[in-house]
Amino acid sequence: MESEQKGFYAYASLPAEIGQTIEKAVQSTSLRVKTWKALNIPGHFISEQVLEGIDLCDFLVADISVLNFNVTYEIGYAIGCGKRLLLTKNKSIIEGSPTIREVGIFDTLGYQEYQNSYELSEFISSASLCNSLNIPNKINIKSPVYLLEGLHKTDWASRIVSRIKKARYLFRSFDPNEQPRLSANDAIEQVSQSHGVVVPLLSSSAVGAEIHNMRGAFIAGLADGMRKALCILQHQNDPVPLDYRDFVNTSYHPDDVNEHIAEFAAKVAEQFQKDTKFITNSEDTFLQSVDLGATSAENEMRTLESYYLKTDQFLKSLRGEANIVVGRKGAGKSAIFLQVRDRERNKKGNIVLDLKPDGYKLIKFKEIILSFLEEGTFQHTIMAFWEYVLLLEICYKILEKDRDQHKHDHTLYEPYRALADLYHADGYETEGDFSERMSSLMEKISTEYRSKHGDDTNVRLSTSKLTEMLYCHDVRDLSRQVIDYMAQKEICWLLFDNIDKGWPTSGLKKEDLLIIRALIDATKKIERQFSKSNVVVNTIVFLRNDVYELLVKETSDRGKEASVLLDWTDPDLLRELIRLRIVSNDITGDDSFSSLWPKVCVSHYVGEDSSQYLIDRSLMRPRFLLNLISQCKSFAINLNHDRILEEDINKGLTAYSTDLLADIGYEINDVENNGDDILYAFIGSEPLVSKIDVFMVLADFGVDEQYCERIFELLLWYGFLGLIIESEPKYIYDFNYSMKLMAGIIKKKGNILYQINPAFWPALMINENDK
Repeated sequence: MESEQKGFYAYASLPAEIGQTIEKAVQSTSLRVKTWKALNIPGHFISEQVLEGIDLCDFLVADISVLNFNVTYEIGYAIGCGKRLLLTKNKSIIEGSPTIREVGIFDTLGYQEYQNSYELSEFISSASLCNSLNIPNKINIKSPVYLLEGLHKTDWASRIVSRIKKARYLFRSFDPNEQPRLSANDAIEQVSQSHGVVVPLLSSSAVGAEIHNMRGAFIAGLADGMRKALCILQHQNDPVPLDYRDFVNTSYHPDDVNEHIAEFAAKVAEQFQKDTKFITNSEDTFLQSVDLGATSAENEMRTLESYYLKTDQFLKSLRGEANIVVGRKGAGKSAIFLQVRDRERNKKGNIVLDLKPDGYKLIKFKEIILSFLEEGTFQHTIMAFWEYVLLLEICYKILEKDRDQHKHDHTLYEPYRALADLYHADGYETEGDFSERMSSLMEKISTEYRSKHGDDTNVRLSTSKLTEMLYCHDVRDLSRQVIDYMAQKEICWLLFDNIDKGWPTSGLKKEDLLIIRALIDATKKIERQFSKSNVVVNTIVFLRNDVYELLVKETSDRGKEASVLLDWTDPDLLRELIRLRIVSNDITGDDSFSSLWPKVCVSHYVGEDSSQYLIDRSLMRPRFLLNLISQCKSFAINLNHDRILEEDINKGLTAYSTDLLADIGYEINDVENNGDDILYAFIGSEPLVSKIDVFMVLADFGVDEQYCERIFELLLWYGFLGLIIESEPKYIYDFNYSMKLMAGIIKKKGNILYQINPAFWPALMINENDK
């Protein structure tokens, strides 16, 4: 009976009026609901007793009027334990920082707003009727670790990644550079798939620490509730409350991370030793059992092969016909990177370098050293640096790949030993991953430069001085031996991804673009050197399209590269992408999209084909489409629907729209300093607007008149605005991503109307009936 249901109420101790309202409401409800104040705990450390209270209850009520580390952890813990959950928010309390919108977890879970104890008491009475959230029970054996990444890839953060790799665990991650908001459904799914979870907590002085740590509290709670191996790492002495200090590993130096990750790795190994065969509930619906993969290629690198859509851009890359792959975030650049890498490195005679330089470290390197050099020396220095780094990495990969084989192949033994001796000359440091090796080399160069030149500017270095500063090895000898050894191999692949990650183009200078250009030129030089000995070297650099456009504009005199543009314009291609993911679930019978899709989703939504409706709101990006379908699917499963119904699409679109608004907002801010949060200017706007209307909205939002034209162009470029042509909206992807074509039509048509993309309407509270 309802009166027998036991509940627990978690809330922050401040401000006091929240607690007073809650305690009064609890006393007047018919349900047995305890609060943390009713636990009568001696001392200050209450976390264990609170968690015990949650363990013993049937449902948890939690207040999120003020976001709090403890309460957020407890919400995650309750979900992980399979408890029913009701979230409440006092509408009379000013929302503090971080906000619910910024964190992104709670608005996807949903919450009830109240203004007094009477209203709250009514809500509490309905808590026992809530359903618990569905927790998937399928472990990702190939990538068993989940990592919460921060906004910036600091030395501390890089060390965590390096040590996880060193433990030989592949991992999935949440990266705020790729997804600005974390949805509760995604966090639940990712944690449930994991044997182990790593949550680094940032010190209060770090940018974005409040948002990051709130997400960390939720993920840590989920992991503990699901009994996963958990490693919480805290940088410096804050921010973890005293109650939870015993759960956290504190580190003051990157080296402290090594020991903590080692202990964590052992716990993950123990999880593997347990029986990992999960019996699927025979009553599971098709929707519950179907796995559509992750929205990010980095999180599905071991399963992507089974359902990867082989596009023309991918095939050109695989044939070595493309030197640069250009695309927007979420268009599939990393998917091509992973597929080319995995296919080619499985071939015995190939050497494959899959390199992901840290953009911020290159900028730091430029600020420390390169900015002090005159332009001619700058170009020469960075070119020589890249050439040296590439030779060292090719050598490293050779030694790694043939470590065992050379012992059994007499033709390789002597060349291998000679190459190993040369590589390790003068105690060259080889520990860690590529990022750490490159960082160590930059640090060595910086120290060498500072000792000789201090803060002198416009320094010109002779060839001999440059050689002395840059190289630990005899580069000619290293180059000769590497080429001689590669003559016994087939193809050398140089793959570069993420080199532009974290580089806002609005802040990029000519020297930054020269760093990328120098990398491309260095790869060309190596290709020429190796080709003289009939050794084939294929290079692919993966770049954001905004960075690539600037690169072409600023360095157009340096020659054209073979590039492919990874932009999606055909809805049927996106349907095929989804179909392949459904089929990978061992589907038997008719595997056409028209047959499979109705098993996943209702065929129509508000009179439109449902697949086209979702595609139209994906901005024609695979990641966005997968994210939207995933949101709808999560709501359907939580409501025990056997497929995605219209109400699930409605709820999923609302959650997705909020994420999309933040995502595109970050992309616009990347390329325009004056575009911060600019999309929020359109809250409550009409769906159809004129250019004058747009300029008025921007002016009211505080945008200077001189920037309005530039921001208007960006709104078109990112698909936020479309042109109304013959009563139909047409967006950038309908013009094959040609801004010139859009501009030509706008000029010819003259007085034209624009439509805000319907994907943004729910988040911006735009009424569809106003269209």
